[in-house]
Amino acid sequence: MPSTNSERRDQKLKIRKILAGLTVAAALQLLGAQHACAHDGYSVTYNHHMMPGEFEIMVMSDYTVPSDSKRLNDGQGDYFSHMIELEYAPSDRLAFEFMIESFEDTETGESEFTGFRYEARYRLFKDEVPLNPTVYAEYEDLHVETRYKMEVSGWIEPPYEEKEGEEPSREKILETRLILSQDVGPYNVAFNWINESDLSSGETAFGYSLGFLAPVSKEARAKEHGHMEHGGGQPLIRPASLAFELYGALGDTLAFGLTPARQEHYFQPSITFDLGQSSMLSLGFGIGLTDASDQLIRLNWGMML
Repeated sequence: MPSTNSERRDQKLKIRKILAGLTVAAALQLLGAQHACAHDGYSVTYNHHMMPGEFEIMVMSDYTVPSDSKRLNDGQGDYFSHMIELEYAPSDRLAFEFMIESFEDTETGESEFTGFRYEARYRLFKDEVPLNPTVYAEYEDLHVETRYKMEVSGWIEPPYEEKEGEEPSREKILETRLILSQDVGPYNVAFNWINESDLSSGETAFGYSLGFLAPVSKEARAKEHGHMEHGGGQPLIRPASLAFELYGALGDTLAFGLTPARQEHYFQPSITFDLGQSSMLSLGFGIGLTDASDQLIRLNWGMML
C-alpha cells in the first residue's frame, strides 16, 4: 500500500534524526582524538596498504537517485543507504573487516536492515614487488534488496531470460578480488578484478574497479613517505587526498562482456579530509555513465580507535 504524506514526513524526520546522531557521535569522537588516522581515500577500490595494529571504524552513507529502470522495475525511490565497518589489521599484510548494512527509501517509506559482510585481505609478498598482488575474500549474508554500493557486478538487464521461480529473500555470496596496486612516488594506482559467486545457484557475476589516489597536503605526502613533520598552527580540517575511481559490471558466467546499456558503470571523484589527529571525512560523487546506472552522493567518516 502506498505510504501517506504523513508517513513520508515521519520517515524523513527519522532519517534526519539518524544523520544528526551520527554527526554528534563523530564530533564527540573528534574531541578525544589522539592518534593519526590511517586511510587510503578510496570507496570501492582496494590497494595493498595495511597498517599493522590498526583498529578503525568507518561510517559510510550514500544518497542515491536510482535509474529509471530501477524505479519502474523495482519500485525504488530516492534513498539513503548505510554501512558501518570495523577493520583490524594484525600485520602490514593481513586485515579483517566486519560490516553491517541498511537503507531507508525516502519516497516509499521502506526501511530495511539488510545484513552482514565478513572480509579478509592478504598481501602475498612482504616486500614491495611490481603490482603488489593482494587477495581478498568476503562472505555476504544479505537481503536481496540491499542497496549499498560496495561494488558493482553482473547485469541490470540480462541479455538472456532469467529462470522463473520464487526468489529467495536472502542471498549468500562469496566475493573474491584480485587486487593489483602500485605506488608511483606519492601517488597510488590500483586495479581490482571482482567475482561475486552466489553460493545457492553457483553463478558468478563479474566486475572491476580502477583507482588513482593523489595526496594533496604536506602532511599526507609525509605519511606516504613514513614520517610526519609536526608544526604549529595546523587547521583542524585539512584536505588530505583526491581519488578518482572507475568501476562497473562485466556480466556473469551466463553472459560475460561489456554491454554498458545493460550494466552499471560509474566514475567517482572524491576528496578526503583529515579531521584532527585520528579521524577522516570523505565526500564523493558517483556519476552514472549509463542509462542503467544511478547517481549518488557518498559521505564517509572514519576514526582510528
